[in-house]
Amino acid sequence: MHKITVGICDDDSKWSEKAKKLILNYGKKTSTVMEVFCFTGKEDLERYQGEPLEVLFMDISLKEESGIELASDVCKKWKKCQIVYLSNYIYYATEVYKTPHIYFVLKEQFEDRIGDVFLKVFHALEQTRTALVFSVIGNKEISFAPEDILYFERNKRITYVYTVWGTYEMWDKLDEIMEVLPKIDFVRCHNSYIVYLPAVKEMMKGYFILKDGSKIMISRSHSRSVKAAFMKWALTQIS
Repeated sequence: MHKITVGICDDDSKWSEKAKKLILNYGKKTSTVMEVFCFTGKEDLERYQGEPLEVLFMDISLKEESGIELASDVCKKWKKCQIVYLSNYIYYATEVYKTPHIYFVLKEQFEDRIGDVFLKVFHALEQTRTALVFSVIGNKEISFAPEDILYFERNKRITYVYTVWGTYEMWDKLDEIMEVLPKIDFVRCHNSYIVYLPAVKEMMKGYFILKDGSKIMISRSHSRSVKAAFMKWALTQIS
């Protein structure tokens, strides 16, 4: 069961408690342990001594300070913290691009959008946490970041890992490899192929075209699950 350390920074205590309950309930639905802390502003955040925050829901307009400026400080302290901006006012939507963030949501829509928000949060955290280590032929251990990989190809008894900086050979079967890959970003599209979805330029009927020009077949038996996986991944790219 996954665990996420969550912060809510808002000077409206009633809203914070409401948001906390929504987040905890969502955690139960998704089998995710949510440890949620509420802060009223900069001083509260500075006093916090717990585990690094992995996601912070930040009110843009605090009584005595700017939530956007405070978020900038948070990003310096916890470099992997994902910022989600909250506001009662849509006109703040253009202001949030002054700092890194993964979502902007109106408070009145938070309950309805919480699934979309956490889909992006889970994806972003998976990217920061994941280091893929494989034993390649030649008695070597190679560590890959997901974004290093283009696709895997199984040919006879060997699996080839095509990456942005070279091709490697390994004995592992594709079923074994899929067990350790981030499920949002990788899809088994054929008995012989696993594709890294961010490397895809276009999804055509029966094949992928990758950004490097590679053409990867999608088998009929995998077409339905591939389409669903591609649409789910595409949602993580929408703010």
